[in-house]
Amino acid sequence: KLLASGSGDNSIRIWEVASGLEVKKLDGHANTVTCVNWSPDSKLLASGSDENSIRVWEAASGHEVGKLDGHTDWIYIVCAG
Repeated sequence: KLLASGSGDNSIRIWEVASGLEVKKLDGHANTVTCVNWSPDSKLLASGSDENSIRVWEAASGHEVGKLDGHTDWIYIVCAG
């Protein structure tokens, strides 16, 4: 099982829960990452930040596959459906 976390260091980290080891670090946000959420199939990860953007990541590779702009204030939650 994997867990994702966002941080004030502007990064997202993916962790292997059983071992506690960091599997991947995702960089791209310019400010604090305030929320992260897995897609239902766990292939994508969405992250929000206090730079008013949402980014979408391919979890396996760690590559950013999209950026959504339009909010005028911090992103507090992202949900995949």
